[in-house]
Amino acid sequence: MAHARLMFFICCFFSGFVFSMDLRPNELKITLEIDQKSVANKEIFPMRLTIENVSFHRGTILIPYGQNKGKSLFQLRVFQLDSLGNYSLVYVSPIELTMDTSAYAATEGFWQLEPKEKYIQPFIINDRKNANKRVESMFQFPELNEGNYAVQFLYLPENSSYFRYAFIQDDAKDPIPDDYVDGYPDHFRWEGSFASNFVELSLKKKVADVEHSHKQHCRLCTNIYRENWSFVKRNWDRLYKKEQHKAIRWVYNGPQAVLSSLPTYASFTAIMETQEGIDYVSFTYQLGKIFKFRSRAASLFHLVGFRRAPFRTSKVNWQKLIRVVPI
Repeated sequence: MAHARLMFFICCFFSGFVFSMDLRPNELKITLEIDQKSVANKEIFPMRLTIENVSFHRGTILIPYGQNKGKSLFQLRVFQLDSLGNYSLVYVSPIELTMDTSAYAATEGFWQLEPKEKYIQPFIINDRKNANKRVESMFQFPELNEGNYAVQFLYLPENSSYFRYAFIQDDAKDPIPDDYVDGYPDHFRWEGSFASNFVELSLKKKVADVEHSHKQHCRLCTNIYRENWSFVKRNWDRLYKKEQHKAIRWVYNGPQAVLSSLPTYASFTAIMETQEGIDYVSFTYQLGKIFKFRSRAASLFHLVGFRRAPFRTSKVNWQKLIRVVPI
């Protein structure tokens, strides 16, 4: 009888313990960050949305390209705060994209995340100049009254036709067998749209007239502001990492993979503040170098019977910034 009571107690304890735990935690964590705590209507300001792989396996997420068609992977939501701290939804961005895709049309792309690795998506809010051609600038705030607001983003990869190649749908009606998940280790579980944290923001009437100190004190920022891209190309590698640059809003990492043949090329995009507003600037590096004269000489060595020329015809650990242009 005592043993029966003990077993009954253990079963009750562990059943309650199991229900109190999240046995299948989310595999992605989404975090929204805003550096400015106070903005004005129509003011251009940046946000960052971080998607982190908090699981213990590698997986692939969907990310947008520069010019998109179809439905957006992200949705902006704005809430108004009252004196009691209650949230009232006042704006939801359209889910259908209205971007100009006449020159280049693309849907989503794939980005692989190792365990604990992060992908950061910047957004330049109210940048109407680039709203139709860059996903980073496609979000606009509506005209709102002064007051306190909260901002949140939803991540909506289920809107994409590529969804099933990166995620495994999971819901109460159709649960995923554990052995099926083990067979697809690169797929994240998906149990519904992902919401970021809320970030509070104070909205004011007028943009403050602030003098841009980077125009006077930083040579790199001054030339970015003046759109002197030849100077930026010559001095980027030397000056970029020396200090913080206020004219540089964001710099993307390079691609996850490049071609194995030499020479190859890698490009990334930077978001700059110029005298004409926000500019998206493409940086292209040449990786690896082929020595043309040595290559011709090596072919002669091969003709006379040498398996390998006694000198190098290429340099692998070599890179050079060859192109900086607005896009």
